[in-house]
Amino acid sequence: MTFGKRISRPVIWSIVWGGLLVLEPLPYTQACIATQTRPLQEAQIGLDQLVKSLAQSILRERTFHETYYSHMLTTPSHKEGTLVFQPPDRLEKHVRIPTEESFVIHGDNLLYENPSREISHTFSLQEFPALSTLINGLRALFNGDPEQLQQVFSISISGTPESWTLDLAPRTINDEDGVDCIRLSGEQTDLRILEIRETNGDRSILALDRQTP
Repeated sequence: MTFGKRISRPVIWSIVWGGLLVLEPLPYTQACIATQTRPLQEAQIGLDQLVKSLAQSILRERTFHETYYSHMLTTPSHKEGTLVFQPPDRLEKHVRIPTEESFVIHGDNLLYENPSREISHTFSLQEFPALSTLINGLRALFNGDPEQLQQVFSISISGTPESWTLDLAPRTINDEDGVDCIRLSGEQTDLRILEIRETNGDRSILALDRQTP
């Protein structure tokens, strides 16, 4: 099936990490600020150790439950689906609830499809510098490349190998609707929470189900 409807550029960021927008302000809430957490050199777990162990365990399909908080939403939006990373550069987000959607990022292209609205459109990540920064950082993380990760983000890490938190602050904030901070939390080699704070105060919390053997 071919879908002919297009989606406008201004809403692509909110679509990838949130939901439909309904005008109503919400209180500003900080999700994380990398510079306020424990410095990298003081952590009980090393960045190289953490990133490389995550890369070995994260490549399988994972079920997620996502909540998006926005100053343009009357209530938080919720999504459920699966997240898949195929090295070196393919990231897929498939939403099942509340409606079927798919986001497939491969190389420099993002394909968004929503069958119920007859939408299918491909974007270039170069059109969205903030989204490109986020995706390149996640690719570096999932590929086990701490050097590339540090080129994109200022990094703070805290905790132990059993329970850790990794805060990533983009070295360059590209626009007013960009990423302010990404917080990843997990247990050993199991990434459990991916929290994204935007520069406008909006945030999303994506919880991953536990990995199965």
